[in-house]
Amino acid sequence: MHLHSKDKRKKKFLFDTGYGIDLVTVEKKTKNGVLLKAQLGIPSFFTKDIPMKSKQKTMINAPLKVQGLDFPVTCVSVGNPHTVLFVDNFDFEWEVLGAEIEFHKSFPERTHVEFVKRISRKKLVVADWERGAGATGSSGTGAAAAVAAAVTMGIADRDCEVQFSNGSLFISWNIETDIIELTGEVQYVASGEYEL
Repeated sequence: MHLHSKDKRKKKFLFDTGYGIDLVTVEKKTKNGVLLKAQLGIPSFFTKDIPMKSKQKTMINAPLKVQGLDFPVTCVSVGNPHTVLFVDNFDFEWEVLGAEIEFHKSFPERTHVEFVKRISRKKLVVADWERGAGATGSSGTGAAAAVAAAVTMGIADRDCEVQFSNGSLFISWNIETDIIELTGEVQYVASGEYEL
């Protein structure tokens, strides 16, 4: 569905993602594509919303046992389930650990996994493990989950750059509405048809 905007240079669209209706605004053309801003809804840290099997109501910097070791994780839903781990570096087999956590028995619908290195209050670097896809090099909801977790733990600001191996995304978590917005550049890759 297309919405009309007062600013004729900006086009607004509503997308039904299956988790809710998200507003996407085409901000401007760029050298390689267009800059989009997408509202991703209100994050939830409640384990029932993620969903996650746990006796705890939330998992914020709480231990998750994987292969006999406890890893401090923060779990959050931004329309899909995410598990965030803060790391000092990426000099370990994070893909192997990501796959282990994705299929952990605590997540009935599996989970995305973000390994996050804090650079400053305004910048995070993320290695992302997507459920069902593996290491993808970038993730919009992964960026949102990383910032939501970092803000909740008091180590990042609500406006934050998230750097992936494929480029950066910018997250803004509105303190008044509690809605997370994602801004990033998109490029045309391919088109196709799907028959229902």
